[in-house]
Parts: sequence; C-alpha cells; structure tokens
Amino acid sequence: MTPSADTATPAWEAGPLLAAAVPDVHFSAAQLRAARHVVQQQLGGTQAVELAFLGGSLSVGLGHGTSDVDLYVVGKGLPRLEVVHEQNGVAVHMCPLTADQVRGLITLGSRYQATGADRSQLAVDLKTLHGLVRLLTGRRIVASPSWQQELGLLNEQTVRRILMARHANLFAASAEDAFGALESGDLFTAATVSGLALESAAEAVLAASGDVYVGPKFLFRRLARTSATRPWCSYLWRLANAAFHTEAPLHAHAVRTVVEERLLAGNLLLSWACVEGWHQPLTTLPPPAGPPVGRRGPRRSPYHAPVRFTDGWALMGPDQGCEVSEPMVRLWRRLDGRDMGTLLAGLRHQEPRLAAVDPADIYSSLHTLGKLGTVESQEALPVLAALPPASGSGLFADRAPRFSCHPVAALPIPKASR
Repeated sequence: MTPSADTATPAWEAGPLLAAAVPDVHFSAAQLRAARHVVQQQLGGTQAVELAFLGGSLSVGLGHGTSDVDLYVVGKGLPRLEVVHEQNGVAVHMCPLTADQVRGLITLGSRYQATGADRSQLAVDLKTLHGLVRLLTGRRIVASPSWQQELGLLNEQTVRRILMARHANLFAASAEDAFGALESGDLFTAATVSGLALESAAEAVLAASGDVYVGPKFLFRRLARTSATRPWCSYLWRLANAAFHTEAPLHAHAVRTVVEERLLAGNLLLSWACVEGWHQPLTTLPPPAGPPVGRRGPRRSPYHAPVRFTDGWALMGPDQGCEVSEPMVRLWRRLDGRDMGTLLAGLRHQEPRLAAVDPADIYSSLHTLGKLGTVESQEALPVLAALPPASGSGLFADRAPRFSCHPVAALPIPKASR
C-alpha cells in the first residue's frame, strides 16, 4: 500500500545516508594471536602478567583500516612505559597499568552515586573515562582468579548511567551557552554550541541503548548500527551537518530556528534516555518528529535538560535547575506545541502512567512549569498563567502519580570537560 501524504516517511528517514553504514569490525584472528604471543613470549606469561585485555575501537566493533591493537597489562616487573611489539606484521601497543589504577576504575564503575549536590562522578577527566569504558568493553586475554573476582564488581549499568548523566549535564551547559549567545547576538557561538549539545544528547541516548564508547569520531557510525537510534540517524545528521546553507549569510531568525530544533531534538532524546533507558537498555525510540509541530499549546523549553541523580530528577536550565518527579518529566517531554485538547488526548496512549491523572493536575503542572521557564509558548503561556494551581502550591505529594516541580538553587550547571 502506498503511504498517504500524512503518513509518508519523512525525507530524513528515507534518504540514502544509512546506505553508508558499515559492518562492525572486531579484532582479527591474526591480531588476537599477536596479542597473545606478546603476553606469553614478550611479557613473561601468567608468571608476570596478572591481567591483560585488548581495548579500544576494535573491542566494540568500530575498527577501521588503521585501528591500533591496544593491549593493557597489569603485573610485576613489566615495562613502565608504552612499548610497541611487532609480531608477524601486527603492531601491538602494550600499555602498562598499575593495580591501583584498575581498582580505581572498578570503584568508579561499580555504583552510580551522583547526586544533585555532588556530581564529581560525572566530571571525571576524559583519560579516566576512556579507561573505564575500555576496561568494561575490553577483550580479556589473561585474568587471574583474584582479578576475575574484582572485575565482577564492574557494573555495565553504572557505566551507562555515568555516561547518560554526564552527557545530559554537557547538553545543559551547551544549551545555556546557546541561550546566552542568542541573547547577545552571537550567532556563530549559538550555532556551534547547539551542535555540541546535539552530539551530547546523541551520546547519552547511545549509552542508554547499550552502545558504550567515549569519543566523537564514530558517533554517526554508532547511531546507524544501533537499532534504537537507527531511525534517528539521518535526521540527526541533517541537523548536525546540513542545517545551514553556507553560501547564505547567517540571520538571527534562521539561526534561532536551527538552534531550537537541535535542542528540542536533544532534550527529547535525553528524556527517553533517563526514563526508559535507565534500568535497562533502550530497544526502541519514537520516530523523530522534526521541527516543532505547533504553537497553539505549551512547548517544552529548548534550553532545559532532564538529568537523573540518585536523589531525584532535575530539569537543568539557564541559571537554575528545577527538582522534578518522573511523571513531570513524562509530561514535559510531550509538550511540542500542540493544543491542549490534542495533548490531553495523546497522553492517554503515549504515557500510560499519566492516563488516569486528573486534567486539573495536568493544567496545574503546566502552570508551574511555565512559571519556572521550562515551558514556553507565546500563545499558551498567558492562558496557563491565568489558571489557578489545583492544590495551591503546584506540588502533588498526596496524589498518584506524584507531580512536583520547584526551583533548587543548589543545582548549578557544571562545566564538565568534553
């Protein structure tokens, strides 16, 4: 059956971009033999080597024609500096690690413990983050019984959560910069940082989908190969790489339109990551909606991002963060500018957990979100502002599901390193 004009696949999904996707490339048999030979013949075997694993792009299927064979080793009497061993035409890069370094990575990746006030776990330096992911995803060559036991504490879910929340924080920081740049007329910076925000959101949803990696160079290769994100790949590529006509001058309205579409796509992906992708990897995502669908109803702010901590949820925005509940995040992510009737009808099947909520609670929650700047719509906000909160405070501690949203001064946006 030929799809109608209303149901036809959008151009960004039907385009030829996904034809460029390549199959995963892991370590070859020759590379594995070379690595094992180095461990056994060059480094003294299990008499000296307690732990040895191969890490990097090849360990997660992202190898290419010049990918290195990186061998990480822990043991006594091993070289302290990196050494390249040539074995039958394969260059094996031997990278020594201390036992304390590995134990530090295991501790970091054993339990998610970031809170709204203490996000140090999310702000670790990139070298440490690389090490954590390589330890988790690496292919083990040698592991003594004691190391097998210690490595059992390393938790893939924890690492996914660290990456999700870290990239959500990075998104929030870039969105704040985009907001400030637009306010001051700095179009170049607004365009640049909105692109960085989009990349952060894509990284977060990849981690939510179980694709764990650190580094930007394989971003779209990963989006194309991961089943949950594959339908988004072409759309995100267009937003990231083809949103501006370089031969045309930049105009404030055109830049703001692109910036806000990028940020709305990004904070929607973040909402799916922190809700559905938190306890188990995402397997599906709703299809990309493209530009905002309407302006008659409430629309979530492009400049806010949902972040999940051990002690609660937050919507991070310019200059302040708001503590929210999961139902509030579910409601907020559905605000795409549709009129209120369409919104309320859609919630019944889009968000089953909100299906039985009293519409008065929905209106009151939107009122609170609007007052805090996390919802915007030039036509809808005056209407929402005139609505009295259903419980007088906008907090619904005595109702199920619970809606809550209030500003928290102790939730600054950290400038985490990229």
